[in-house]
Amino acid sequence: MSEEYLFHRQPKEVPLIETKHRRIRTMIPVPESMEIIERSVKYEPWSMNHQLYAVWDKAVDYQVFDRWGNIWIDFSSGIFVTNTGHGNPAMVEAIREMIDKPLLNSYYYFLEQRSLLSEQLVKMSPKHMDKVFLLTTGAESTECAMKLCRIRGRKKNPDKVGMLAFSGAFHGKTLGAQTMSGKPAAQAWIGRPDPYIYHLPCPTDPFRDMDQIYDEEAGRQKFQEDIENLQKQGVDPDTIAGAIFEPYQGWAALFYPIGYIKALREFLTERGALLVSDEVQAGFGRTGKLFGYEYYGVDVDLICCGKAVSGALPLSAVLGNREILDVDGSLNSTHGGSPLPVTSALANLKYLEAEHLVEKAKEKEKILKEKFSELKDRFPDRVVSIHGMGMAYAAIVVKPGTRELDVELVDRIIERAFEKGLMSIRTMTGTIKVGPPLTIPEDALIEGMDIVIESMGEIIAEQDGRA
Repeated sequence: MSEEYLFHRQPKEVPLIETKHRRIRTMIPVPESMEIIERSVKYEPWSMNHQLYAVWDKAVDYQVFDRWGNIWIDFSSGIFVTNTGHGNPAMVEAIREMIDKPLLNSYYYFLEQRSLLSEQLVKMSPKHMDKVFLLTTGAESTECAMKLCRIRGRKKNPDKVGMLAFSGAFHGKTLGAQTMSGKPAAQAWIGRPDPYIYHLPCPTDPFRDMDQIYDEEAGRQKFQEDIENLQKQGVDPDTIAGAIFEPYQGWAALFYPIGYIKALREFLTERGALLVSDEVQAGFGRTGKLFGYEYYGVDVDLICCGKAVSGALPLSAVLGNREILDVDGSLNSTHGGSPLPVTSALANLKYLEAEHLVEKAKEKEKILKEKFSELKDRFPDRVVSIHGMGMAYAAIVVKPGTRELDVELVDRIIERAFEKGLMSIRTMTGTIKVGPPLTIPEDALIEGMDIVIESMGEIIAEQDGRA
């Protein structure tokens, strides 16, 4: 088991809470829930058992319920899946109709709902994109994107297989996806990583605030330096088939310098290479744009979708044009267009549009921006920077006087907030990360952020008292 802070598994008395949006009625963790938790600990790997000790019973809109009367405000969205709210009624009804038929599997034989979902995704895509390939997981979509880049590249030149990616990025946990991810510790199991995947340094300093991304000239200059360094390592730029980037690195809602991405786009275009936007976490309104790459003012050739594309059930997609996607007979999937996920996704996306949730996410950004600024003002020696757009925000938390991320402090903060009725994301990277459903009412969003600020104050005071 890795070394990490262990949440309290022994139930303890906590203050009882009853507000409009949350309720705590029991000891935390709930004593009666421990049988379920211990069963998971016994039969599942420890890596599946390091989240907050809550046994979810149901989730509705922006709230999570257990069976013992507790209600949490949800700041996780199931890690950015439920953008349109947990248990969205339109989605539930659509899924119920499909179950009642019944139709639970269709391989990739023709299915009306799949055709309608593909049509809907094309309508939501940039004008130059006219094809959709449906898959199951985000990692499948990024692996597929790499495959498409290389198929296209090798038609021009058999050696044109190079992929550019970024240090600190995350593109999934399968072989190709994890090799493109820029996290060396997570790649240790691979042994001999693909030698034609090249990682550029993350061009954003996580310990500085967001203003750095708007210095276009500095961003362009940084890209030029990185490409020159790559060439010094013996990489021929003309062998690059594509590049993949996330609109923001998920661990810290870390957006890239706009000038950097513009320069990257120009570099790829000059060499007939593709630009891939990994929107698995950023897509469908999370950033206050339909797709997060829109902030950079560039066109992309492929969009990888997952998580919020279905709003609940396992589904992912690769969006592109027919010239890029109609190239290989193996581009099909056993479960990618399965009836329940595509039905869920179609209802989800129509709801997202009808309720103008993309625009609402941008409007609510002001609340997160103000509250995270308050957090930084109250704890300036701990919170060194704030990053984010729309409804994806994070604070970088360090040990005072250092650039050492304080992972345990953040874990203790989200545990205290959990005891107060807030369900948070555990990043295990020393960042307080927030991503509630886009449907969350403004007063619930404010209440949740106040819990974060209050919890941080309490934990720091307790630590200072023990010092």
